[in-house]
Amino acid sequence: MSVRIALIAILSLLAAGCAGMHIENTPLPAGDSNPERRTADPAGPDRPVILMTFSGGGSRAAALAEAVLREMSQTRYIASDGPHALTEDVKLISSVSSGSVTAAWFGLHQGPGHWDGDLDGLREDFLAKDNMAALELDAVNPITWFGLVTGRITRIGALEALFNERLYHNLTLATLNQPGRPFIILNATDMAGGETFAMVPRRFDDICAKYDALPVASAVAASAAFPILLTPVGFEDYSDGCRGRLRSGEWIKIDLSQPPYPPNPYTPYLNLGEYKDARYSNDLRHGLNPFRRIDYLYFLDGGLADNLGVKSLRSALISTHDDARILRAINAGRIQMLVVVVVNARSDPPNKLYQQMRQPGLVQQIQAVTSVPVDANTANSETALAALLSELAQAAVGASGQAKFANLRVYGITVDYDHIPADTPAHIRLRDRAKNVPTSWTLSPAQLQVTEEAGRFLLRSHPCYAALLSDLHAAEPLGGEQPTPTIPCATRIDIKPGSGPSS
Repeated sequence: MSVRIALIAILSLLAAGCAGMHIENTPLPAGDSNPERRTADPAGPDRPVILMTFSGGGSRAAALAEAVLREMSQTRYIASDGPHALTEDVKLISSVSSGSVTAAWFGLHQGPGHWDGDLDGLREDFLAKDNMAALELDAVNPITWFGLVTGRITRIGALEALFNERLYHNLTLATLNQPGRPFIILNATDMAGGETFAMVPRRFDDICAKYDALPVASAVAASAAFPILLTPVGFEDYSDGCRGRLRSGEWIKIDLSQPPYPPNPYTPYLNLGEYKDARYSNDLRHGLNPFRRIDYLYFLDGGLADNLGVKSLRSALISTHDDARILRAINAGRIQMLVVVVVNARSDPPNKLYQQMRQPGLVQQIQAVTSVPVDANTANSETALAALLSELAQAAVGASGQAKFANLRVYGITVDYDHIPADTPAHIRLRDRAKNVPTSWTLSPAQLQVTEEAGRFLLRSHPCYAALLSDLHAAEPLGGEQPTPTIPCATRIDIKPGSGPSS
């Protein structure tokens, strides 16, 4: 262990016992509200709606998400209103941990003249930088040392300052919450309750806090606050005496069967997930018969609760009270092509424990405790999302001609290192090199290159992505493999009603 790393560890332990608490959010002013200004509707009847999720995994995850977006930005198709890049149709990104770095950047920069989200800027300002060196140098600065020990600054503050200096430059969530921009949902984990806390206006209503006022760097830091190494991000719940204009909480009372609605003992059995979400919202709002009294919230890495960001995506797809209202748009026939891209940067390098005879040490146990449950939860999230997309696809197949969603096509695309085949020596090398990129805030030039190469290869190789390009008559970037799907896409609607789902 280097002297610098050892010093950081010592400072962390010192700060843990005496660090003060910095509240990041601000109360909603009297009469003010948290409007949602974005919409997920497609720009045209023959254009897709693309929803994405970005996982955690340090700069590796941020770079993999960047590579997928870059490939999409260089893929062109022609609709009735003219030529477009696929990234023009990205309507929602739900992200956790370091995936939030790329999601927030893309949300801030995507627009006319930069439909790629200025990914070159992200690469130059962050992905190609030695961010760990900057954080370590900050830790050995005597001013920083004094601040940590006295509680004037926290370990998460150093990361937040890095994000703000290199990427977000004091911009607030108001910049993300504008018409024409995609829904960027930065997810953190509520440390006390284990709930996913989505940084969206609706959730800020629950704590009577001003969504537009929160710095983007603070929201990203909350999503990326890896436990033990970083301190939590603190919020205050301002619900007591709230004088802001909150959106209706009627759905909460209905789901919890609170007055004036009649008691329904079967509500938790009908939809336990929505019931628990209503209970959490009720607790945050200091509502009737709260399950928990919540005055303060402490946020850690969003990947602890959901390392793919799938929960917020599922809410956008199926919840009647979610601001994205995608299900409503599907039922109204406004969305004809639904594309869901899951970017999973889980590396899973070879584990030496399988060949180790001696008892695992404390560090190895901590690594297992912080990674094994996350990996298991990730697999469950992927399965649940695949089942939901299949249900949507089969509903469209079985719908009558009068149903406005009868022509819906669904494309489920997962970018995962495990999809790299072991059929050639080149592919094996790509898989092994990509999986061995560590979870860190710094990538070497070679590590950045292999991560981007893997991202391009995985997206181009996916049969559902190939089916999407075929249906759009899209032109891939020069040098693209332009694959022709040789197997049916599992959730693409390319079957006749009554013939059963593709498999």
